[in-house]
Amino acid sequence: MHIHMEEMSIDDISDNVLYFANSIDVESYSKTLKLAEQSKNIIPSFGIHPMRAAECNPTAKELSELIGNNHFVGEIGLDFFWVEDEKTYAQQKIQFIRQLEIVKKNNCVASIHTKGAESEVLRLLRLYNIEKSIIHWYSGPVDLIADFLEIGCYFTIGPDILKGSTIYKEIPTNRIFAETDNPTGMPWITGDKAQKDDIKKIYKKLSEKLNISERDLILLIKDNFRGLH
Repeated sequence: MHIHMEEMSIDDISDNVLYFANSIDVESYSKTLKLAEQSKNIIPSFGIHPMRAAECNPTAKELSELIGNNHFVGEIGLDFFWVEDEKTYAQQKIQFIRQLEIVKKNNCVASIHTKGAESEVLRLLRLYNIEKSIIHWYSGPVDLIADFLEIGCYFTIGPDILKGSTIYKEIPTNRIFAETDNPTGMPWITGDKAQKDDIKKIYKKLSEKLNISERDLILLIKDNFRGLH
């Protein structure tokens, strides 16, 4: 449910994996669209990542056109942790709000980045009455998870489950998805080169932790996906 594919080629696509390809800016979205033209397994979505908010500033008309009729929008949100330049925080918030307004208007599902800004992201999702969104690779605070769930959020389980993360315990199974955040997510956690079917490793570990079969986990995630519509 969360990957970045702008630097990938058709050789990096597995025939039996469906990729929800997030963007970080206009250029990355353009590259992802071109790749999606070669594979029906790629669902591209446009979003301005908080790390790109200060540089990527399309007009309201351009932003609406970029999101277009896509049901999914991402990656959007706030980052007050990895982004150390506090001067960008106001612009991050402006860009996030602009995109939330379109998400609400078009009844989209957004993939949300929250690192270091979890409380503010929660406040804005409530303020703009965003009823369904996907909180991407959440790592805390744990005590906010119930609040995100209350407003209809889903969560992705990221590669850190391979290194002992227990966030999955806090999330009802009917709100769970999984992701790799590749091409950098898995290498960052495991030290191994990203592979086109890395998501299977996440599914395997998650199914073990939930004490269900991988087949049942896949069916569960499919049901959760239907809940987004």
